Amino acid sequence: MFCHLTPLPALLSFYMLFACLILSSCETNRLEVDVSDIQVPEVYVSRFDRDFFALNAGNISRSLPEMQEKYPGFTDLFVKNILCPRGITDSACIPEIIRFVTDKDMRAAYDDCQKVFPDLNQTEQKLTDVFRHYNYYYPNAKLPHVVAMMSGFNYAIAAADSSFSIGLEMYLGSKARFYEMIQFPNYKRVNMRKEYIVTDLVHAWMAKAFPNTNKSGTLLNEMIYQGKLLYLEDALMPDTHDSIKIGFTKNQLDWCVENENNMWGFLIKNKLLYSNDITMVTKFTGEAPFTTGFVKESPGRTGVWIGWQIVRKYVGSNPSITFEQLMQEIDAQKILSMSKYKP
Repeated sequence: MFCHLTPLPALLSFYMLFACLILSSCETNRLEVDVSDIQVPEVYVSRFDRDFFALNAGNISRSLPEMQEKYPGFTDLFVKNILCPRGITDSACIPEIIRFVTDKDMRAAYDDCQKVFPDLNQTEQKLTDVFRHYNYYYPNAKLPHVVAMMSGFNYAIAAADSSFSIGLEMYLGSKARFYEMIQFPNYKRVNMRKEYIVTDLVHAWMAKAFPNTNKSGTLLNEMIYQGKLLYLEDALMPDTHDSIKIGFTKNQLDWCVENENNMWGFLIKNKLLYSNDITMVTKFTGEAPFTTGFVKESPGRTGVWIGWQIVRKYVGSNPSITFEQLMQEIDAQKILSMSKYKP
């Protein structure tokens, strides 16, 4: 490493620049793919939220069956999970629906959602790009339908049989008035912004499409599995910043980069990788304001970030590995070994 700025002879400078250009031209990013010719059905996020909050005592007997027809399966599922455990067929359900859509606070939250989300064009455009990338890698895969809803502050993203729903009230912005009322922790509010809708949805979609079939329960297994999901986000959203994909602030992401070696050394020194203690696994992979045992400048889920770097190194060191092979490989130790990960 050069520690001072001494001018190099002109000829030597030229050759060094030429060598750098040659080396950089040889490096390719396998995730930089052209999807402009990939055709996908028009992406439209259905506004279930508007249809549901249009219900009232005078129209519900007519409009609710129409909603069941317009949103087959989803209307019943929504009502069962949010309002009435026994479902729409329960006669007690109608008053619960009316109470929900006329509640002062829910109506105020709904009004705020309409201001923040007068349309979902930006989300639809981003999803179109995601779907094109997904069909590039999985040409015959079925793409999900996406629905906007208001879940009573219960769900940000919810998965149904063939669709995913977005709880709009969970993305009103970090300083939304309701988050203080409900007392959401500050570290969660940071990500409760519209910028995180697509990444949250893609993460839920990939987790459903590629469930963790390794039941060993070790910290390493969870780190690698979560790292694979984030690598899929790399592939489907190559232009999205890492901080958005993993939900870290820029400072938290910078901290991880600067302390990668120290974090890895801590896990190795304390023999934590093969621990299947659920408390220990959650400590490094669960949501938290910071990682207990590290400084408060650290984010929670530092183990997930490390798992992400291991998977990236694994794929980079083994360029012949396909996405199918990556997701089918459940041996976390094999992935770690073949990654040659040494921060």
